[in-house]
This record gives sequence, C-alpha cells and structure tokens, in this order.
Amino acid sequence: MIEAKRVLLLGESNPYGSDPEYALYCYPPGCAGYRLHRILGLSEDQYLDLHRKNLCDGDWSKEQAKKRALELLSPDAPWRVIVLLGRKVTETFEKVVLDDVPLVVFSTRACCPGMTLVSLPHPSGRNAAMWNLKARDRARQILRELAPELPWGSIDAEEAAA
Repeated sequence: MIEAKRVLLLGESNPYGSDPEYALYCYPPGCAGYRLHRILGLSEDQYLDLHRKNLCDGDWSKEQAKKRALELLSPDAPWRVIVLLGRKVTETFEKVVLDDVPLVVFSTRACCPGMTLVSLPHPSGRNAAMWNLKARDRARQILRELAPELPWGSIDAEEAAA
C-alpha cells in the first residue's frame, strides 16, 4: 500500500519502549495507538502501513524534540503529510518551522516545500473528552482531503471515539 506512505503519524514518546516499530502501535488495548487506530477508522493493516514515529525516545525533551522535528521535515522524506498528535508535538513544530505562529487543533498548515502539517489532539485516554464524534469526523475529513487514497473512517465508525 504505497499511497499510505505519504502520511506520518507523529506522537510524543512511547512509554512502552523506544523501538521505532512500536511508535503509536495499536496494542495494547487502551494505549494511544489503539485509540488513534480506532479514531482514524482504518483497518489494522492500513493503520500499521502508515509511517508512525515519536519525537522523543524515552522521556520528553524539548531539545531532542526540536532536533527530531527538523530531521522529519527533510525534503527526502517519503511523507508529505505530518499529523502532529498533541500540544507538545504541535508546539515543537510551531517553534521550529512556523516562527511561533500557533497551529490550531483540527487545522492544517503548509510547511516547507510540499509538506502539510495537521494538528490533532493527542489520542491518549486523558483527552477522551476531546475525541467526541464531531472531533473524530473532523479529523477524518481533514485526512480524506489530504490523503484521499485511504478509506479514513471505513472501519468501526460507530466505536471509533469510544
């Protein structure tokens, strides 16, 4: 599924370890990756085929996050859409490439040649109230516009925000 490779899901850090394979991984049930998988409404294979990364390995570090953000914006990167998950990730990109201009949640911004940033709330259980059905549908709508080749919302539509 080569088309999925143009989207990068970008989180903060993984409490389960730093293995890149498990960034925003959709297990165990209840973790951020599990919730995001359901919010996006993709099959497990489609979700796992997306690029998934974290800004930091281990504990959050503003300096490490800024350095990593610049690396991810390389013109040679295979993705054209970077989905920024959570306030810390979005604020990092605001500082690094947007000259401290705020990027409002559920909005997009062109960045660097050919890249688009998308700001979404973090999919952790602490943000469950933000991920109501209207928010879920708005996130899917944004992603349908930016990556229409993927069937955003085609799986478990009724349960995705649960």
